[in-house]
This record gives sequence, C-alpha cells and structure tokens, in this order.
Amino acid sequence: MSRSDRSVVRSVHVPLAMIFGVSAGLGVLGGEAEAQEAAPNNSETESSSIRLPSVKVRGTEDPGVAAGNTNSQVLGISRMPTSVRETPQAITVIPKEILKEQRAYTLDQALANVPGITLSTGEGNGGLNGDQFRIRGLQARQDMYTDGLKDFGTYTRDMFNMDSVQVIKGATGEYFGAGNVGGVINQSMKHAHAGDSYNYDQAFGSASLFRGAGDINYQIDDNMALRVNGMYNRSDVADRDHVTSNRYGTAVDFGVGLRSKTSWHLTWQWLNSDSTPDYGVPMIQMSDGIYRPITSHGLARNTSYVRDFDRDKSDVHSLTSALKSEITRWFTLTNDTRWTKYDRQYTATTPGPCSGTCASQFLAGGNPTLPYGAGGGAAYDQHGWGAQNVLMGQFRFKTGFVHHDIKAGVDVNYVNDDRYYGSWSGRSNTQTIRDPYYHTSGTSLTFPRSGYRNADATDVGLFFSDHIQLTKQLALFGAARWDTFRSSYVAQKGGDRATQKSDRWSPSGSIVYTPLEMVSFYFTFARSYKPVGTDVASMVTLSGNTGETPATGKDFSPQRSDLFEFGSKADFFDKRLGATLAFFQINESNSHYYNDNGDLITGFADQGSGRRIRGVELSLTGKITKNWDIYGSYSYMDGKVTQSTTSNGNEAPQVPHNNFSVWTSYDLSSRILNPGWGQLKVAGGAQYSSGYWAGPDITNTARMPYNFSLNGMVAWELKHYRVSFNANNITDHLNYGSSFSTGRAVPTSGRTFLGNIGVTF
Repeated sequence: MSRSDRSVVRSVHVPLAMIFGVSAGLGVLGGEAEAQEAAPNNSETESSSIRLPSVKVRGTEDPGVAAGNTNSQVLGISRMPTSVRETPQAITVIPKEILKEQRAYTLDQALANVPGITLSTGEGNGGLNGDQFRIRGLQARQDMYTDGLKDFGTYTRDMFNMDSVQVIKGATGEYFGAGNVGGVINQSMKHAHAGDSYNYDQAFGSASLFRGAGDINYQIDDNMALRVNGMYNRSDVADRDHVTSNRYGTAVDFGVGLRSKTSWHLTWQWLNSDSTPDYGVPMIQMSDGIYRPITSHGLARNTSYVRDFDRDKSDVHSLTSALKSEITRWFTLTNDTRWTKYDRQYTATTPGPCSGTCASQFLAGGNPTLPYGAGGGAAYDQHGWGAQNVLMGQFRFKTGFVHHDIKAGVDVNYVNDDRYYGSWSGRSNTQTIRDPYYHTSGTSLTFPRSGYRNADATDVGLFFSDHIQLTKQLALFGAARWDTFRSSYVAQKGGDRATQKSDRWSPSGSIVYTPLEMVSFYFTFARSYKPVGTDVASMVTLSGNTGETPATGKDFSPQRSDLFEFGSKADFFDKRLGATLAFFQINESNSHYYNDNGDLITGFADQGSGRRIRGVELSLTGKITKNWDIYGSYSYMDGKVTQSTTSNGNEAPQVPHNNFSVWTSYDLSSRILNPGWGQLKVAGGAQYSSGYWAGPDITNTARMPYNFSLNGMVAWELKHYRVSFNANNITDHLNYGSSFSTGRAVPTSGRTFLGNIGVTF
C-alpha cells in the first residue's frame, strides 16, 4: 500500500481508534476488514463498501465506553469474561480518564480511588516496602498483574504505560491460580493502535516535582503500528524530610494484525527508580495501652528518620507477547507470555514502637532516643527473574437451545529470587525522636557471600470454565482450576534446600439472572488457596526456619479463602450510567502471622488463625447529564478474627469499616466559553476511610486514625494544547499511607499543588 493510500485509510479509522481505545479497536477493526473483504469489487459499490464498516461499528459500540460507565470496561484478560458487566463478581475499575484528571502517577495513588484497599509498610523482614497492598484486609502482596500476567517483583509501579487499573475483589484462584485470597490488581498496558498520534505532558508541583511523559503512536502500514511511551519523574515527597521519589521508564509496543482475525503484540517495558524509602514514624503507646502514630500526638508530620545511606534502586525489565487468533467462528486461540528481570539494591532505616519510658518522656515534652525495628533496618542486594505462559482455547457452540462459551488452557509460571543481605560497618543507631540526624560519616555497607539466600516457586495450573446461557434471562457460570505448586528455599550456597508442595482445586460457580436488558443479579461462590512461598520476590527472609519460605518437615498448610457474594449490575440512560451493588462474605482460614521483623511465626502468636470479612459495596459511574460525569463508590466492611485461641472475636486488622471515594467533573464550555475557545472542565472529589486496627498483628493493640482528602481540578483544552491545575488534600488533613502493627506508620503529604501543560498532534 502506498503512503497516500494509507493516509486515506487513516482518515476513516483514526476517529474510531480514539473513540474505542485499544481494546475495543482491535475487535472493531477486525470486523471492518471482514466486511471490506465481503464487499463487491467494483466502482459502483465502492462508496457503500466504505460506509458499511461505520454502520457495523455503530451497531456494536457500547455507549458506556465513551461515557465512563465502568460496567462497560473491557478487562482484556482472555481467561475471564469480556467485561465488568459480564463478570459475576465485584470489580472496581480506575479508567484512564480518572487517571488523567487526577494526575495519578503511581499505582498507590490510583488505588486511592478503591474503597477497601490498605497498605503495609515494610512487611518482609522490615525491608520490603514498595507496592504491598491488602484487599479487604487480606494480603495481595504478589497478586499484581499486567494484562492478566504476573507483574513479578516488589517495587513502586508507575502509571506512565497504563490505560486503566482493575481490582477484582474476592477469591480468584479459578482464574489466577495459587494465591489471590483477597483479590487481584490488574493493570492494562497501552498498546499500538491504528492512526498516528503524538502526546507530551510536562508537570510541575509541590516538593520540587518535575515530571515529563511522552506517548507516540505510529502506524507503519495498514496492519502494523508501533507505540512508544517514556517518562521521567524527579521529586521530593511533600511534608517528609529527605524522602525522594525518582523514576525513569520506557515502553515499546509493536502491534501486528490490527485489521485481521489474528493479532500479535510484543511489548517491552523498562522502569528504573532511584529513590529514598520512607518507613515513617514510631507508633507510641498511650495511657490506654493502645499504640497510635506519634505524629498524631505531638511530633511534626515532616519528621523522618531517613539517613543519607538509605536508598531504593531498582531496575525492572519485562517482555510480553500476546497472540490472539480467531481460527473459526467458534474457536479462538490465545497465547500470552511474559519474561521479567528485576534487580533491586535496598537499605532503609526502620523506626520501632515507643512505649514505657520512651512514651512517658516524649509525652512530657522530652526527646527520647529513637527505638528501632529490624535491627535498625535491613539491607539487601536482590536479583530475580520470572516467566509465565498462558495458553488457552475458547469454544463457542450450542447444545440444543443451550449456548456454551468454554475456556480451557494451561498456565505455567516460575520465579527465582537471589538475595544477598547487607553487612554494616560503622552504623550507629543513635537518632532521637524529635530531631533525628540525616548525615552520617564512616558508615559502609557490603553484601558478603555469606548473606546469600535463594527462593523459587513453580506453579502449573489447568483451568476450565463454561458460561452456559440457558435462556435469555438465566445463565450459569462454572470454573475450576487445578494447581500443582512447588516452592523451595536455601539459606546459603551449597546448603540443603527446603521444599514445600501443594496441589489444590480452586472452584467457582455463579448464577446470573437478567430480568431486564439493563439489570442483572448474580450469586457467586469461589475458593482460592495460597501455599507458603507464593511471595518469593517479597519474602526471602533472614531465617529459613521462621520466614514465609518453605521449611522441610513443617506443617505449612495453604491459606484458604471462600467467597460468597450476591450482587447486581445495572445500566441507565442507554448504558451511559452504571451502578453496582454487592453483598459479600469472605471466610479465610489458616492465616499466617508475622512478627515485627516480618518473619512468619510457626506455633506461636496465633499462626493458623482465620478471618471473616463481611460487607457491602456500591458504585455509580458514567454520565448523569451530557456535561456531568460521576465516579463514586462506597464500601462497608466488618472483619472478625476466627480460629484463634487468644484473639478469637477480635476485629480483623486493616479492615476500615466505612470507605468512600467520589470524583465528579463538569464541562463548563457551553456555559462560559464562546464557540471555538476549547473545553473548560472543573472536577473535585473526596476520599475517606474510617479508623482501623493496624496489622497484621491480630491483638488489636495498634489503632490507625481515619483518613480524609478533599481534592480538586480545573483543566482547559484548546485544539492541540491543554493545561490543568490540581489541588490535593485541600484541608491539609494528617493522613497515613500505611502502617505495620505496633511498629510504625507513614504520614502522607498535606496540601499539595500540581500544574500540567500538554500537547497532542
């Protein structure tokens, strides 16, 4: 095809790609190509053959996609149902428009929109911060995915190459295998699409924030395109002394088969960080015996105990292949593969709890010596890699009047983690609580061979699901996965390797009733298992005898999570507005307990206890009117400790009762601006979570206060140019990003401001 011919094709398809995005675009363009091939090849019908695709596209377009109704969100995970609407389980989606308006740059900033997610600070021998989330109070440390494949490693994830984020709540072992007891977090990457586009954004903000991000899509020919994304981010952390957040990243996606029934994407992504980790401030024991963050009781919120040798340097490369082929009308084959290599050199200062004499001195106005956890802070040099391949076939057919949509395949993944623990020379743990020092001298750090640790894990899963459409109103979902999981651990080179093996079924079943076209009701049961050793990248600890690593001869039965959920999903105004409602209960048994160093305790402190989490969630997303958008959700959760000899009936840790997040925007253009003056939009929202017991300790001895943040935005776009201004935590409320039992809590930024300018061609 000549260059001039291709430009004509682009003029037809570029608007479609902009409307539908990557996910919908592939299916639409494939349908267009099929229609064009079927059109008569003569001059009299040429005009109609060009118009025919647009007619078919309008017929298949989901109005909810453009309106922001997250029920219409395409998940892009081949082994799951196609969209949120079709999945009988609670799913919260943060779409790209919300990420853009809020300028959410990291995964934890994006997940602030999701009620029921909490963070832990430094679980894993006191030295593994980064993205460590809990969903409904249950650990999701390594339950993070990108385009349905494991996102190996523990590091701070940047959103520069992501279109959206989905949180699938509750047990999901039938789709994702070993682990996933509370749910999974999936990020959707940006992919090459039809048409040329060039975007650049430059941001400036509080705490010397300076960030640039570019996004270029180039269509090579009628069937191939290349997309390149790049980012640099340099900033301090507002209201936290000596803490930095510096990252650099590049991603390249090569797409083939944009207009055919067989498509292939090859994606390489690199993310490098050179930051300073923040382990926050001590928890102080008050007169009632309960530990609370010391910054809520007199310590300045900017106080940090970072020292000049603390660092978090990571380098993560991933290569992903995604192949999809519609071989016949009733059979589709997909094969997704990822290889990841991650390296991390890490050291942090870890404050410990202030109690007894320390607490009495501080509350009397004194300046006691800072207590430390994890020996003052861990240091390690980490090198790991992981690989995964998911091969799946999808079969669509009828048996009599019953429609079947069967998905079956095999999922194989492996991860290997080498770690050398640091040895200090000249390090002095003599800081004081009120005026800690930052600069040190005479301190050195080495990583001797004697500090070597290695852990690996292999999971082979066979999965099968069937969506059975009995009538127009009634459908059944059934899924099951068999996992054979094996993990091993060795504490020194040439030492004896301990192993652990677990074989389990993860079943699920659902009934879906759709009395009206826009309203459905469902009931779901699902079960997941989490063997010891699934969190290889996060939990290679100093001690193979007590860590969450395999130990030959010890009874490490897998955790088990059972989900019971009843819900409804509804659409209004021709799918432009969507609502969800879900009542759920999760019964988790054999939860593992970690001590202050992050090590797993065996036969002590209620190892083997359980959780029961009950709650209700509701959401409203999309357009209320032509110019008024809403994105809001609320959850109520009640958690109890079960199966415990000493803490039975206590409230489950890290489960705030009430949570809500709302973000709403209004387009003022038609009311304020003259025609041709562009688009003016204002937006604002709030995020709230009630107080909760810090964990993972189940003794209810450390209490976190409520979080509240009021945020706002104003943005103006004119042709190729745009400017925006964001104000976050307008009330300057003292919030906490994460906590760890009675040990520590991390204050977050107070009032901050962010400006952005951008261009698009």
